[in-house]
Parts: sequence; structure tokens; C-alpha cells
Amino acid sequence: MRPVRIITAFVFAAAVAVTGCTAHSTAVHPAAAPVTTAPPPSPAPKLPIDLPRPTDDTTPRQPVVRPVLADGRYDAYIRTVDTGRDRLVVDLVQVFQDKAAVTAAIQDGKPRDTAQYLSVWVRNQNPRLRTLPLARDLRLDLRPGDCEAPTNQQLSKLASDARLMSGSTHTYYFTLTVTGGAVHRVQETLAINAC
Repeated sequence: MRPVRIITAFVFAAAVAVTGCTAHSTAVHPAAAPVTTAPPPSPAPKLPIDLPRPTDDTTPRQPVVRPVLADGRYDAYIRTVDTGRDRLVVDLVQVFQDKAAVTAAIQDGKPRDTAQYLSVWVRNQNPRLRTLPLARDLRLDLRPGDCEAPTNQQLSKLASDARLMSGSTHTYYFTLTVTGGAVHRVQETLAINAC
């Protein structure tokens, strides 16, 4: 008799599940439900668009080129002078002079007895390289330089000076003047003690 009760209970449970009839009704009477109004969805935030608006339907959209560096002056080592594409690849550095140079050199691990004679110290903690276009009115102030030489000869000297090393130290660092994302001036400075 026991298997008959189990089968009957099972059939009854299955019937209740199929028909949805239970002792507790889960239906909500529409008049009893609280009325809430959801706030309207907020519009998506407007994001800056990197594509300029075309003047007509035939103009293709070109991405806006953002400058690598903001307008200003930057001290750097020059890694590559690309005369074919009129651009420089640079590594930005920090330059310390006189007493600050001695302090920075000691902080960077240079022994105090040799650091005390430094007049300039170049710190390069970030290996990130940046590629910058050269402006058409580029001015090069190289040491000792022939400012009357054609630009391509000056760029060759710049590339040569950028590679010069005094042991493990770069012989020169360069101060770049950037305007509108392009390099307008490069000033070469000795990065080691002259004497």
C-alpha cells in the first residue's frame, strides 16, 4: 500500500505544478499594487568626438591628431633624428643644475666625493619614447654650431651629437621648444662637466 501512496502523492504534486494551483495565490490584484513611476532614463553623456565634421557628404572623416606634448619647453635625450620624415624620437629627462645637481646625483647613487664637483645632473627615470614632428621653421642651436649651415647638415650634426657618450653618460641633452605639437627649436647643452 505504501507504493500506492507515494505514487498518488507524486501525481498530485505534478498536477499542482502543471496547473499552477497552490494554496497561496501569487497573483497581485491590479488595484492593490502600489503605483510607482520610474524616472525617465537619463540621456547618455556626451563624449568628445575625435572625428571632425565633414563639410559635405563626399569628404572622408579623418581622425584628429592629438599632440604628443603640450606647448612648452622640454629637456630630452634625442634617440633618433629621422630626416626623411622630419621628426625626432626623444626621451624626456630631468635636468638639475649646481647645488641641486649634487643633491640629485647623490640621491641617484653617485658617491658624494665625485658628486660634489657636478654642475649639471641629468636624471632619466622613464624609458618612454615620444615621436615629434619637426616644424618647417625649425631652429637648431648646436654647440659649437654653424648656424649658417643648411638644415640637413645641422640635423646630421644633431644626430651625431645625440649619440655622443662620455662613458655611460650622454655628452649632450637637448631642450626642445614645442608649439602646436611640433618641435620649433632644439637647443643643445653639455650634460657633463666641461673640465
